[in-house]
Amino acid sequence: MEELKFLSIDNIFDELIDEVVYIKMKHLCIRTAPYKHEDGRMHVGNHPSNKRVSAVNCEMFIHNWYSAEDFEQQAAWDYEIMEESILKYGLKEPICLRPVHPNGDYEMWDGSHRIACIKHILLTRYPDIDINEVLIPCIFREDFDAQAKEYEFIKERQERLKSEVNFDLYMFRGAVAVPDVDVNYFWNTILEKINLQKDVFDRGTISQAFCNVFDKYIKAFKYNKLSGLDDFIYKSYINGTSQAFDSFWMRHNKRRFKCFKGEFFYHKANWNKYHKWDYIEDKGISFNDAVVISLPFSDYCKEHPKMREVLDKCEELKVPVLIDCAWYLIAKNIEFDFSKYNCIEEICFSLSKGFYQANKLRAGVRYSKKYFDDNIHIMNEWKQYNHLSAYIGIKLLEEFEPDYAWKRWGNKSKKYCKMHNLEQSDCVGFAFGGDEYKELNRGTEVNRLCISKFIGDGV
Repeated sequence: MEELKFLSIDNIFDELIDEVVYIKMKHLCIRTAPYKHEDGRMHVGNHPSNKRVSAVNCEMFIHNWYSAEDFEQQAAWDYEIMEESILKYGLKEPICLRPVHPNGDYEMWDGSHRIACIKHILLTRYPDIDINEVLIPCIFREDFDAQAKEYEFIKERQERLKSEVNFDLYMFRGAVAVPDVDVNYFWNTILEKINLQKDVFDRGTISQAFCNVFDKYIKAFKYNKLSGLDDFIYKSYINGTSQAFDSFWMRHNKRRFKCFKGEFFYHKANWNKYHKWDYIEDKGISFNDAVVISLPFSDYCKEHPKMREVLDKCEELKVPVLIDCAWYLIAKNIEFDFSKYNCIEEICFSLSKGFYQANKLRAGVRYSKKYFDDNIHIMNEWKQYNHLSAYIGIKLLEEFEPDYAWKRWGNKSKKYCKMHNLEQSDCVGFAFGGDEYKELNRGTEVNRLCISKFIGDGV
């Protein structure tokens, strides 16, 4: 079996190494079903279901032994920080187990969240591994009192790790819209105003209505200026920009894909598994390539300084290009004329970054010069898209004016950056930091931070 370095004994806290025993994941369980204890008492279990759940079958959000009433609240648990920590530093704290159960199970005293993260890592990063056979580092505690004492040690080790590792940096990862009470109020009240039958189900062309409203919205921006969109006569509803990417890759699957370093990670994550690809900085542009460029560029939050040079080369070699404008709604100082480049096949926009929680709608527009008759065009023609998201998207754009993000959050972003010695970017909710933020580096000369959570409202 492939070596899993994040589960290596070398990662474990020094004081526990001699106690660690490796046990196959299929033998670990989170006790769920009621069962009779050795002294005759009935044990109610530690999960809201009434069946045994093994580590292999555990959900991402695991019930807490001591607070059964909190199960629903754990849907808000942010597992991503724990998962990133495990991947970066290895599993530091082994899974704490009860002595073996008569049926052969090893029940967890502590570690259900960690085992859920481990399962997710294995399924997504090591899909060919049989997770039943994966060896998990564990320690044993004989009874409840011993486990309770160990839990105090666990908390001490956690605090020690926090003092050695700056987990606060994780708060600046990712890319989310600024939390906004006004947008949140829109979400909390919009459904009261919708007649599903009349407003959504009975409207046959709601996708085109959404595309037309979005088109007018984009063209009404004062802080940015885009030209040439009218040359892209086909406007289609998409489930976020990612659907446009998927379609572009499908159409050009025989080509080698190219992007700049620091581009949206979604491309690399998929290309690694299913496509040939290179960074533009490493191999340049060749005739059999297909190129994806974000505008504003994902890492710089403005036009990439090499974008036009690359487009000139693509024009010369007739290399197809997709322009990803997912961040356009939060940008300023973007000025670009799409009509100058015949190589640009399609341009896509999304609501996700523009408005708090709008990523849940999965709503965007793809502009194309040609009718590709691909999955996107077919689904729009057959009306197999999210009608409710399209309608809510229309109402969202009608409620909040163009340039809303900068008008609402620009000054607060500026103050936050000045207070924390950051450089404000041209995309509201993002900034650039110095060497102390180098762990956030995504492959370019800048260290991009997402500051949305720190400048927004407490919603």
